[in-house]
Amino acid sequence: MKIFVLFNMLFIVSCANVKQIDRGYLSKKIMQLDPHPEESVFREEVRSFREGAVGGSSAVGGGCGCN
Repeated sequence: MKIFVLFNMLFIVSCANVKQIDRGYLSKKIMQLDPHPEESVFREEVRSFREGAVGGSSAVGGGCGCN
């Protein structure tokens, strides 16, 4: 029961209306999950050379083999 109440509280709190004037600020590069995608690609390439392992750091595809 406590988990259900906690989930509902988080769901209600996470919903918010964003004013149109604030949308420009929220869409800036610094507000993205990965603000430096080029740097992430470079780090992933260095990691693949160093450890001999490629991939495994992000999810790609749906697992159906149709990529």
